[in-house]
Amino acid sequence: MKRYMVAVLGVMALMAVLVVAAVSTASGETAGVSATATNNAKITISVNDSGADFGTNLDPTGPASDSADGVTAHTSAGVGAFYEWKTGGMSVTVSSNKLWDGSVTASTSTGTSASMTIASGVLKRTATDPTSYSDCNSATSLATSAVSNNWKDDIAKGVNSYTEYYCLRVAWTDDPGTFISTVTYTVTQP
Repeated sequence: MKRYMVAVLGVMALMAVLVVAAVSTASGETAGVSATATNNAKITISVNDSGADFGTNLDPTGPASDSADGVTAHTSAGVGAFYEWKTGGMSVTVSSNKLWDGSVTASTSTGTSASMTIASGVLKRTATDPTSYSDCNSATSLATSAVSNNWKDDIAKGVNSYTEYYCLRVAWTDDPGTFISTVTYTVTQP
């Protein structure tokens, strides 16, 4: 019986060692990492062509333009021509991580034609490819000062691309000379 008791005590001692070992390995420590960052408001705008060359040989009868940009003449008998710039349109891309608004303005012409002015509606823009004099004539006239959000209003965040076409009027009532103006797209995050 003594042997039996020694064996039982031995097994119990072994079990106690295993329990202590198990408890020791089950304990542990933790560490944490606090990740912080600031995502700032960001908006960008780009155009795929910054020079709208309508040509140097335009007249009210609508001859083919000498511009390499792909300019199309749309005529109206007795009235004149609208020259459409450019084949396929111009791409405007706005990238914004917030809701945004946009406006378009054109500078006063510094050219030599006294009647080909922004105020007279000589330069128009449209998002639809114009196929006639009438389409160009009904396009939106550019202005020298922005009407609030006259281009885009409350556009969702993300990357948005738009196609724009310009129409330049060359009428029988317009004075000969040059037309020079800069069109400016302005985008803001309200």
